[in-house]
Amino acid sequence: MKMEEMVLPILLMVMIYLVSKMNIINSLIMIEYISIMVIITMMILIKTVNMENHNILYFIILMITESVLGLSILVSMIRTHGNDFLKSSSVLKL
Repeated sequence: MKMEEMVLPILLMVMIYLVSKMNIINSLIMIEYISIMVIITMMILIKTVNMENHNILYFIILMITESVLGLSILVSMIRTHGNDFLKSSSVLKL
């Protein structure tokens, strides 16, 4: 697998993430997809270079903590404001 084939989905999702920011849940899903694609790219790269793969474990732990923080912020925002729209005027007053 070529490096361009691995980087293209990541760049595509970053571009979609930057363009469409309606709901926080959509943004969190896109960020998780980008993280999964980075893990797959790291695994393929580490296998081709014959390195040890303990760095992938650190990245997975970081990804899990990031997703837990994102979901907790989403839940607290829904409880206080009633929705998860980023363009809502009550959210912009934070």
